[in-house]
Amino acid sequence: MVKSWLFDIFNYPYDSKPEGLDPELVQDEYDWHLDTWVRAEDLGLDGVFFSEHHFTAYNMSPSPNLLVASLAQRTSTLRMGVMCNVTAFHNPRRLAEETAMLDYLTHGRLEVGLGRGGDDLEFKKEGFPLEQTREWFEESLELMHKAWEQPRFTHHGRFFHYDDVSIYPRPKNRPRVWVTAFSPGTITWAGTMGYRLALAFLPASMMAQYRRTYDEAARAAGHETSPDHIGVLRNVFVAGSDQEARDLAEPALDHVFRLFKEAAVPDDIENMAKGYEHYSSFFAPFAAEGGVRFEDLQAAGVVVVGSPATVRDQLVAQAEEIGCGNIFNWFSFGALTSEQTLRSVELYARDVAPALRSLAVA
Repeated sequence: MVKSWLFDIFNYPYDSKPEGLDPELVQDEYDWHLDTWVRAEDLGLDGVFFSEHHFTAYNMSPSPNLLVASLAQRTSTLRMGVMCNVTAFHNPRRLAEETAMLDYLTHGRLEVGLGRGGDDLEFKKEGFPLEQTREWFEESLELMHKAWEQPRFTHHGRFFHYDDVSIYPRPKNRPRVWVTAFSPGTITWAGTMGYRLALAFLPASMMAQYRRTYDEAARAAGHETSPDHIGVLRNVFVAGSDQEARDLAEPALDHVFRLFKEAAVPDDIENMAKGYEHYSSFFAPFAAEGGVRFEDLQAAGVVVVGSPATVRDQLVAQAEEIGCGNIFNWFSFGALTSEQTLRSVELYARDVAPALRSLAVA
């Protein structure tokens, strides 16, 4: 079985300059996105993942755990979480407390997604050294597990020092942790630690290779793996025909990629910080003259746009090739309207999700 999730970066689709922000338009964006997430439960989808980004129009969810808390009160079956809480923007003891609260507010429907982050410009605006993100990330997770699992804990690391402290409350359910990974090192580490793995923005063939790397590391450490431990993010848009879908999705993707370039792509991608060298190839298409081409993304399977039959066949093929049990569908991007997005979600739920749900992957 392959589960179908919504994923929402939740950008501001109008004037991207700070002076151009219109509070009334912001209110409308929050309201209709929330309505869409609630509708996803009515349509039988499995869950929603939010994202965390800061300081630009690329994303309006700097505190995505608030979205989880809000949606939890309006739904009863959807699982929900953040992909991912960027540990460099958090004190891990506080983040452990917050996720424990969310475990209760969601009645056990919480997914805990964590990552070190990859947006160089966000870290520069915050004054956080990019070179320290991996050590901060790994130490944060170590501390969070102590806080979740021990009534009292002591921790002495490079960044954090606590003696005989607690959090209150501790979670009722054992946190189900996802790690977002782009580099082979993080993928191997996630498998070794027994975390679930979220992959994004890569061709299916590369994701299939990373799935094998993850499985080998997990099994060597004594952890069981299954397709349900793997999630894949895709930009997805469904319309009545392939041409209609492209006509609507292509300019919307151009818009969100422009915002992404402004928000995240470093000025010098050839000299990335230590530990981020692997990201040079990821950022290269955004920095190139002409930017990212829709045809290239579609050929690589990074975007899946078309009629219900086209989207169904492409996602089924990718799920089988990768061996993933979860598809995270980024339905709302750029300047797509509420009506266009909801229709896409409804067509997906009717014609795509059942095929994925009946699929047996290994």
